[in-house]
Amino acid sequence: MHTLILFGASGDLAKEKLYPALFDLFQAGEKLRCIGFARTPLDEKAFRTLIHNAIRGQKKNAAADDVEKFLKHCSYVSGAYDQASIAHLKKHLTQLTATEHAGRLSFYLATPMDHTLIRNIVGGLMKNDLIDSECAIALEKPFGFDGPSAQKINRVLARSFNEEQIYRLDHYLAKGMVQDLLALRFANPIFEPVWNARHIERIDIAINETAGIRKRGQYYEQSGAIRDMLQNHALQLLAFTAMDQPESLQAASIHQEKIQVFRRLRLFGGQGIENIRIGQYRGYHEEAFVDPQSLTETSAALCLEIDTPRWRGVPITVASGKKMGSRSTDITILFRKKEYSLWDEMNHQLAQNSFHINIQPDNDIRLRLNSEFDSQKKSVHPTDLRFGFLDNARLFKDPYENALHDFFHRDQGIFLNAKEIALSWKLIDSVLRLIAPVREKILQIY
Repeated sequence: MHTLILFGASGDLAKEKLYPALFDLFQAGEKLRCIGFARTPLDEKAFRTLIHNAIRGQKKNAAADDVEKFLKHCSYVSGAYDQASIAHLKKHLTQLTATEHAGRLSFYLATPMDHTLIRNIVGGLMKNDLIDSECAIALEKPFGFDGPSAQKINRVLARSFNEEQIYRLDHYLAKGMVQDLLALRFANPIFEPVWNARHIERIDIAINETAGIRKRGQYYEQSGAIRDMLQNHALQLLAFTAMDQPESLQAASIHQEKIQVFRRLRLFGGQGIENIRIGQYRGYHEEAFVDPQSLTETSAALCLEIDTPRWRGVPITVASGKKMGSRSTDITILFRKKEYSLWDEMNHQLAQNSFHINIQPDNDIRLRLNSEFDSQKKSVHPTDLRFGFLDNARLFKDPYENALHDFFHRDQGIFLNAKEIALSWKLIDSVLRLIAPVREKILQIY
């Protein structure tokens, strides 16, 4: 039995992502119980109605009987995030488990990542003896506003939990296509000999959205695209793309290889502001809670380099933007041209080989090869070989279902550790310091 205690149980994250994912896990055979906790005053019937609506809103074909079976495993406690209210939570848990063992406790913070709030929740759990060596805690990005604030949050967690008990979730890493990067790279020997600076000309990682900031003006004014998207999602995709093969599939081995990438990551050529682009979409100033004179970036691109023999000299661009032409997350590896080909004497330019991974929305892989030979003109044309993961439902699961499964089963492979976060913030803090005196000058309106 997995007992999930969900803080922030009445919020948007819980309703839009967590309850549908928990239902999927329940349907897949996981034995679980969900205890919701939030300030919102709800009785158990109202709480179960909230979950019912959340599930049916996304899974219209879900059988009513299946949803009702799941709801019987859900209960709720309302209160402030303090020691006294968490004492009521403990009493509720004791009553629920009087006839059935609670199993391992899993705490999920679907709350703002505020240092004081986290301190109060963790302190309340500690003082009410709800933390033991078997439990674990999960929390989502943003992991701080900068390096020092991230360290402050980590110190709060470290006072009550071991690092092996802390699950920091970047939901991009729970997407099936991101996890498949491990298999693509390390289960297929054909790639390893060419996965280096000798054969790869550049790597581009782009996370684009068509929507604006919606109603997140207060948050976005403090964050901007660099903190919101590049520090976490984009840099994690970079690490998975560029890391060396880990010793094993154990979480510690994967984390160690990503850490080695972050240790040697720098602006391309060790240079400065010329490797940084920032922009702001037209109309951003009209969004709610946005300063009319704001210079906050809604798009950003960094040209980076990993200063190792494998990657030195290869530009790696990480970029993200709102109000862009399409909604997509892509990793594109462009391979170098051969110094000489049979078609040079005919002035026929061969297309460069490329390997394109679409994380969303297509969830596919495309390998561009020069393979169509015109025997009359002796010319060659490129062809894209495509494999689509959406074509096989077995290979495609919701990222939150993946993340919760691994959380319950204590597998940290797709979660982040403290060192990764500290090193990624070290880079981003240095970038933001470079931008600060020239922000107004380099900000482009698009």
